[in-house]
Amino acid sequence: MKAVKSNKKPKGYSGAVNATHLPTISVTYQLPNTAPSTQQQLHNYSKVEMPPPPEEPEPPPSIGLPTTHLPSDVEIGLDDNAPAYSSTLPCDEKGAKQIRQSVAHMEELKSQEAVFLQILLSLHHDSRVLTPCSCGIGQRLRTVGCADCLQAELLCPQCWLDKHRTMPTHWALVWNAQDQFFEKKDFCLVMKNAAVSLGHSGKRCPNAHTAKLFRLVDTNGIHATSLAFCGCRTPHGEAGEPEFQQLLRAGIFPGSVKSPQTGYTLPLLEYYRQLRNQGKGSAYNFVLVLQRLSDPFFADGVPDIYTNFLAITRFHQDLDITMRRGYAHGIDQALPGETHRAYPNRPVGFLGLQCAACPERGVNMPLVVHIPRYLRHLVSLYLTLDGNFKANLFFKRDNGSDVALTDGKMYFPVDSEFKRIADEYLSKEEDKQAMCNTHIGSIRHQGKMKYGNTAISGVVASACDHAVVGSLVDMPVGESSSPWALSYDSWCSWKVHALERAKELFPDETWLHEWLENIEGQIPADHINGHGVDCQTLWQAVYFACRAHFHGETAEVVWAFLNPLGSSTRQSTSAARHDIMNFVIDAWNALKYMRHAELLANERVDALRLFELHMAVLENLSRQHATEVPACKTHSIILAVLTIENTLASMIATERERLRGIDHNVEGQTSIAEWLYDGMKIQREEVFLIALLKHHHSHPLKDTWEAIDNKRKTLNIDLKSFRERQRTIYPHLKLSALDVEEPELTAIQLPSYRMKHGQRPASSVDVSEIDRELRDTEIELRCAEAESGILAVQAASMGLSAVKRMRDDDYRGQMGKTRSKRNVEKAELVKTFEIEMYNKARQALIYLGYMEEDADSPYRAMTGADTWRKETHLHRATGDSRLFDGTAWYLQSGTTISGAELTSAVPLDPASADDEEQDTARLKLVVSSAAPAHSPRKTKRLKDIAPENVQVDGLASEAEGSDEVLPSANGKAPQNRKKKKKKQDGWIWLEYATRGQKLGDEGKLADYKKESDRVQWFRAEAEMFRWLEQYERKHAEFMRIMQRYRRDGEVWQKLAERAEFENGGPDGSATFARMQAAMHKRLEHNATEIFRSAELGAHQDWVKAVSFEELVQKIDSWRDRVFKWMDDMDIHRAYKDF
Repeated sequence: MKAVKSNKKPKGYSGAVNATHLPTISVTYQLPNTAPSTQQQLHNYSKVEMPPPPEEPEPPPSIGLPTTHLPSDVEIGLDDNAPAYSSTLPCDEKGAKQIRQSVAHMEELKSQEAVFLQILLSLHHDSRVLTPCSCGIGQRLRTVGCADCLQAELLCPQCWLDKHRTMPTHWALVWNAQDQFFEKKDFCLVMKNAAVSLGHSGKRCPNAHTAKLFRLVDTNGIHATSLAFCGCRTPHGEAGEPEFQQLLRAGIFPGSVKSPQTGYTLPLLEYYRQLRNQGKGSAYNFVLVLQRLSDPFFADGVPDIYTNFLAITRFHQDLDITMRRGYAHGIDQALPGETHRAYPNRPVGFLGLQCAACPERGVNMPLVVHIPRYLRHLVSLYLTLDGNFKANLFFKRDNGSDVALTDGKMYFPVDSEFKRIADEYLSKEEDKQAMCNTHIGSIRHQGKMKYGNTAISGVVASACDHAVVGSLVDMPVGESSSPWALSYDSWCSWKVHALERAKELFPDETWLHEWLENIEGQIPADHINGHGVDCQTLWQAVYFACRAHFHGETAEVVWAFLNPLGSSTRQSTSAARHDIMNFVIDAWNALKYMRHAELLANERVDALRLFELHMAVLENLSRQHATEVPACKTHSIILAVLTIENTLASMIATERERLRGIDHNVEGQTSIAEWLYDGMKIQREEVFLIALLKHHHSHPLKDTWEAIDNKRKTLNIDLKSFRERQRTIYPHLKLSALDVEEPELTAIQLPSYRMKHGQRPASSVDVSEIDRELRDTEIELRCAEAESGILAVQAASMGLSAVKRMRDDDYRGQMGKTRSKRNVEKAELVKTFEIEMYNKARQALIYLGYMEEDADSPYRAMTGADTWRKETHLHRATGDSRLFDGTAWYLQSGTTISGAELTSAVPLDPASADDEEQDTARLKLVVSSAAPAHSPRKTKRLKDIAPENVQVDGLASEAEGSDEVLPSANGKAPQNRKKKKKKQDGWIWLEYATRGQKLGDEGKLADYKKESDRVQWFRAEAEMFRWLEQYERKHAEFMRIMQRYRRDGEVWQKLAERAEFENGGPDGSATFARMQAAMHKRLEHNATEIFRSAELGAHQDWVKAVSFEELVQKIDSWRDRVFKWMDDMDIHRAYKDF
């Protein structure tokens, strides 16, 4: 089974987890073979012309596909016993998206503009106006239509009223005979004395009170209408129920309890709740929209409901959360068959929503868990703290008598208690100073001058690593004034006196003291870049054990959702601000709660893929530097040194032995190999001299010119000797021109130079023996030069890195900086020169016919990008977990990494998981390039490490400036597009590129190389363990969310049973509880399917665990198998010390 990163849902998954208000059935379509495809059905349906309105009303057609294409009940195969949560919508084998209509192109729409205009204008008139009504009573004429009904029939006033008794908020379109148009009017203005009747299913009560004026607000506007309340006697003898109760039973939320004059339909309040939570729009603008919907021309004449609307929407959302959290059902009381509260560890009356994946003992995990310390990440709670200054509050002259409905019940603490602590606690001087002097954070620059016009400068949020908010707290004057909830980016400063502050403020809260003593802190991955060297060394998350891949930036995700709300809440009262922010944050948490399984699946696949890659990095690094790995006793497999000097010595010795067989007096003869080697050395000096001249032209210095002059003198001497020996080897070859003033321009007439300028290839039959021998000898020397050139480029690259490191450590002042800059320029010059010399050696081999121009083997072209490697003197940066160095740092296999085989120790195939022998064997890992459904993040710089059977985003387009044909996203014809240049990994660091050669042992460069390799090894080890912990943690979190969903479903089921028992049978309370129970059962079912899906990264042995303790045991034993290679190399498994 392949482990792929895919958004494909497992079999049996129900995507409609939020559609809990609608019944769901399990359907199976058995369409005949001759039935048209779904796309053809939609195409045919779209071409059907709508018939003219019928004279008599007809039953409404079924919603969905055309009725003629729907199978019969027998074909559908209804299953009354099928659970609602196991059903899915009908779709073809490619997924539900195939039945959706595609969006028409703008050109298609524009081409039909005249038709659209004609039909839209025709809707403003009906040819049946003033004709007899279909009721046939008297002289009733058709004069009233409906603006809100689809395909509404034109009726007489009485028929229209009878039809809209239960739809009183529909706007009537009444024919204005004088001005000849349909005028929009309210329900009560269609006929004289018309009124909306409450009770009796919309019919007028025989004991109805006199109709009263009433403002009824719906999604289509504000209606100035008349209401007639029911006057029937109640069981208590009263003449009708209280008016606000009658309104509620009719689906109208009253604007007040006593004599309500305004009411809001429940769909309107639900619509606004969803719009506010997601869109963060202001209530003021929403009311303006309602006014314009009522009368777009004279909106000022529409009643103003803004003040009442603010209070009602807050109260409605409070009631909604109270119901959804179970407090209307008495959830804080012990459930039937239980002795304690359903959630004993939560505060009594807490209305917030807690994360389902985070550990909650006694709910989603056992109360007591025995677990090795190095596996504590399976049960740890990860929290982030961050401050936000856009959710502030301006000073208000008078907050009035407004009261927060959620005071202390949701995410903000009790406001009076918090204000008391904030007023009484005086920040000490040491708390005002940041311990990290280079920290650019908010502590040292926050004060009354910056936030002088705000009563509250912002909020601090505490969120888990799943971005579920647990608490919020106000910041009166900045983060340093908050009693103890400081921003996590200030951890280095906050932790120093955190325990002392807690003991002073909360002396009786011993649990808090213990928690602060045992907490493990860090600075998040992005914020740490603004800290000093000490903080970056001490508080980098990836170097902490059992931290998984906890980057600590999850609270930042919340601010993107909350920030748009600040523009409206900063002008609210303090109570309203807390309520609104509580409601919006709760909507955010609910979204995370419903989608936990999908999000965890994406993270699990990502963790598996990156763990495999980092383990391959570490294993190859360990084998490359076996003798240098701590506690490693195996021998080094680094090969012997092979340089061009070694090659030359061997060739000279071979040539002399050959000449002795012909002429015993060979001591005075010129060696062809030695002559060619000297010519190559002269070419190298010429290239370097030209590079110096270019550098001097851009940066003229006396020292540089003196070096150029000395090298020219030396070059003239070498050229004279070389040309004299050339006469002996090539007596008939005319010498090239020589300018002693510019000797670097002299042509060196080696075989490669002559072939470049037209000499026939050495394979020709008329080539002389001396030409053939010269060509073969130069080829051998050029190969050695190319291989030595790779070593030289490596040495120059590391030398440049060392110079950059010394620049920050050793130089101070302007003079030192200038000298440092000059050293860097020299190092860059040397690196560029070595790259050029390598490419010249490769080009010579091409001229000699040894390889093709575009060939990558045995020597590929080199650019500066090929020398890339992360600087070891730099601290870890954001995104380094997905960034890989050139593979030379961890390969000694003698082959390219693309030809190596990356293997997996994770049993992804259920069949192999049952066999212990196959379970321990490594299976090939195939990584898909599919992006996650949310927040897609492409893998960076994986070209060299990715095997041929591993697909990685961007592999085909990493060549700089490459032109390639890319398939379009919609499957249409491919498009030629210039790909953006991307930074490639340095292939020169591959072991195969150097053929086992080493840089040498002498000098500081060798020491720097050794130190650099140690840094790379420990980095790879840390990344591997963190991604392993992440993969393990995701399985533990999956078990927790399944248990949480199961527990929530059980609680709601018991609440429903208790409600039925107390009320003597089913009622609204019990039905609501059963609906909630069904929703959680569906969530549990979907999470289970995803948890066990091998395609979504499931470990097929771990998913068989039936308890949390068994999962811990399986994970612990699996580590012994997956790290067997470390035991074989006697490498200590560092996680056992965690």
